[in-house]
Amino acid sequence: MGIFKRVKTIALADMNDVLDKREDPIKMVKQYSRDLEVELEKAQAALANQLYLEQKLEAQIKQVKQTIEDRKRQEQLALEKNNDNMAKLAIQDRLDSEKQLALLEDQFLFIQNQTNQIKAQVITLKETYADLKNRQSLLISRANVASTTNTINSKAYSFQSKNIANEFARMEDKVLHLEAVAATHDYLSEKTALYEKSSSIEVEEEFLKAKEALNKKSE
Repeated sequence: MGIFKRVKTIALADMNDVLDKREDPIKMVKQYSRDLEVELEKAQAALANQLYLEQKLEAQIKQVKQTIEDRKRQEQLALEKNNDNMAKLAIQDRLDSEKQLALLEDQFLFIQNQTNQIKAQVITLKETYADLKNRQSLLISRANVASTTNTINSKAYSFQSKNIANEFARMEDKVLHLEAVAATHDYLSEKTALYEKSSSIEVEEEFLKAKEALNKKSE
């Protein structure tokens, strides 16, 4: 058992030594800059998509609010003309639109929160990218003048650590996106189920209130 362990250790040592010798700090630094640039482009694309969703929801909210105001006017006009059926239809449509508005506004707040998180990530990536580009020339210069294997290995290890951090951030961003999609799906499913439960009793109550208000106004 001890022999196999020693052979494994020797093999790993040889492999690490080969990798250390083949790893070029200058090429690695440039590759890390390219990798970070790709991540920044992905984050900016995600932000653009979130802003599009916000604008789309804002337009829907504005449209539903207009529908509510239209139904209120139709309801009042129908009551004044003693057209009870038309008044009830207007009330039903207004109540449905109000429920839809509440759903859209909640969804807008949820998406807006996700947008703010992505904005913060984009800012962080931009700052990291700018800092990396500023340090790149210096790091390349240091790598060029390095004269010993220990110095080269030390820098290679440092860059490897940076690569791990960048990869971790990328995975974290993916998980955040998956969570946002799942949360949005569950949230919409729940709100849609509630919205589909219309209440005729609520319509009657609103109708009676409207009739009573009209009668008092007539008196």
